[in-house]
Amino acid sequence: METLLKSEFAARLRVSKARISEMVAMGMPLTADGKVDVTAALSWIETHIDLSHKDSAARRSDAAARRQSDAVPSPTAPAAAGLPDPGRILLTAKAKRALVDLRRAERMEKLENEELVEATEVRRAIDGLIANAKAKLIGLGHRVGPRVAIETDAGRCQQLIDDVVSEALLDLTGYQL
Repeated sequence: METLLKSEFAARLRVSKARISEMVAMGMPLTADGKVDVTAALSWIETHIDLSHKDSAARRSDAAARRQSDAVPSPTAPAAAGLPDPGRILLTAKAKRALVDLRRAERMEKLENEELVEATEVRRAIDGLIANAKAKLIGLGHRVGPRVAIETDAGRCQQLIDDVVSEALLDLTGYQL
């Protein structure tokens, strides 16, 4: 868990410290010592700050009508009322970018610690196991056939085959049956 001071978190998102304090007042989570848990805060921002995409068209138009009736027209007012706040959109975009960067850094750390492997490595290992299994299975009749042919006891034939199969599986997986 990465934690930052509020001022450091503000710098990371390229917003003011006051904006972070405003979000804390809105409910953005902090740790017990008053620091920002980066992952939790970015998730909170993603779900709580850009609310415009969750509002219904009716709620947006009602709010726009109320703003128009309450406000005195201004030459600098936006022409389209009801549009989402550009500051919120920008902050959300910055938070999403920071979250992507954090996830990418976590993935790279896991790769470095060999907790993750590339898909091509997995495919190469599986292809090698399949090729090895084919070779073992194709050679099975050649290896066990002569021994089984001289046996007359069915139980002994079964034991010979089981032993050869167990040996092949042990060679393939390193696991003894």
